[in-house]
Amino acid sequence: MESATLAAIDVGSNAIRLKIVEVKSDGTIEEQYQHRAPVRLGHEVFLTGFLNDDAIEQAIEAFGEFRQVIEEMKVHTTRAIATSATREAINGDNLVNRIYNSSGVQLERISGGEEARLVQLAVTRKVDIQNRVALVIDIGGGSVEFDVIDHGSIIYSNSLRLGTVRLQETFLRTDTISDLQILLLRAYMEQLLETTLDAINQYEIDIVLGTGGNVEEFGQQLGVLDPDNNEFPREVRFIPLRDFQRFVREVSRLNVQERMERYDMAPDRADVILPAGLVLTEVVSNVIGARGLYAANVGLKDGLLAEMADRHRNSWDVTSEEAEIIKAAMALGNKYHFHMGHAKQVRYLAELLFDQLQPIHHLSSESRLLLSVATALHEIGGYVNPLSHHKHSYYLIRNSEIVGLNEKQLELVANIARYHRKAFPDPNKSSHFHFQRLSYTEKEQVTRLAAILRIADALDHQHKSIVEDLKVKIFDDAIEINVRSFDDCLLERWHLQEKGELFVHTFGRSIRLLVNGKAGARIE
Repeated sequence: MESATLAAIDVGSNAIRLKIVEVKSDGTIEEQYQHRAPVRLGHEVFLTGFLNDDAIEQAIEAFGEFRQVIEEMKVHTTRAIATSATREAINGDNLVNRIYNSSGVQLERISGGEEARLVQLAVTRKVDIQNRVALVIDIGGGSVEFDVIDHGSIIYSNSLRLGTVRLQETFLRTDTISDLQILLLRAYMEQLLETTLDAINQYEIDIVLGTGGNVEEFGQQLGVLDPDNNEFPREVRFIPLRDFQRFVREVSRLNVQERMERYDMAPDRADVILPAGLVLTEVVSNVIGARGLYAANVGLKDGLLAEMADRHRNSWDVTSEEAEIIKAAMALGNKYHFHMGHAKQVRYLAELLFDQLQPIHHLSSESRLLLSVATALHEIGGYVNPLSHHKHSYYLIRNSEIVGLNEKQLELVANIARYHRKAFPDPNKSSHFHFQRLSYTEKEQVTRLAAILRIADALDHQHKSIVEDLKVKIFDDAIEINVRSFDDCLLERWHLQEKGELFVHTFGRSIRLLVNGKAGARIE
């Protein structure tokens, strides 16, 4: 394997970070360079909805400097990701375009779910939690991500708008903080945290870890080596809860200048350290059995670099990644009380159809994954209303987060689920505005996948998993689906007459259904 130099840029709400590593020919990774640019993109954006013009200029300047370093160090691959400030900003596209035009670096806006996945990857590469149930709290400037990780896999994930810059600019704008300001912040915080803490406490948490710049600061100020976990790397420090709470009380009595002087903090750390401490101590004190917080000393950039390095070494486990995405989709389905048996059966049939229809749909392995997720979730809209549940499925999927899927992929999944029944996708209808927004290629992708989903759904019309297997033959003007079943599949035959129309319209082939080798009516 050839060595390679990789760069990751994390565009957060409070700072922009660059880290460069070398993947050596023997597969080992060595850090080459790291820099933090104090650019607060979150300034005002959580109040006004717009990125500040000065902050945009500072970000562009930082990327120009990063570009120079990247070229000097002969970096092979660079990835840049942006979180809540850029994601939520109305003018976020402006920043993305200007950075690309000035530096040539494509900035990706990632979802909270993708943040959770990258943090999970960073933490599990740093700390051995394979045999534990861990709560990981990633506190940023705009949001806080909560992940419960069991034996290396995320089993619960949620994102709350409790980021430090957001809270500081909403509640703690004055230099000296009053008791009333803290009281109001705590009331707001407790209201948002209640449901998340209830969900977290359903699991037996063995260990709580924190990530992010503020957690690293707390680790430097308060962290100790924990004799109960002496197998952890030395830089992973334990912050006892009582010491943590005392420190937060002390900080609350100081203005920003006093914090800088007493604790040797940078200005853009000293003003947000208080909201960070209030959130973290509130969470840790309410997690059953928690006695403190471990500062993991990793972040998004580390998770991103771990993935980039694995892909360079051809050791990235795609199958495991897809399994985690499906697991997250099933967890979302459970949240909305879906019919798990039906979801699994339709996914099984849809994947069989996708694989055997490859010669005529010509879609990628990514499309197969999106189809699998859509089939798992196609009926969750019934939680809102069984009538027009396909439309509600679109809304619920689009406004949820599935760990491992980006915003565009989530949009495609939502559209595929939306068109599993009733009207065909139609870019000319104003009511199909979500479909209109897609590119031509994406429209074709959604239509073909929805057509396959409709057939799979029809073949489990009774929700009894009566189809055990199927084989497809492709002819010039038709496809033949031969299902193996312990039933005569009369209802499935009847339902396929309607549900198969989108396939016939899209692929120009009729459908002939055989049950245990016996023919039925042909769908033209």
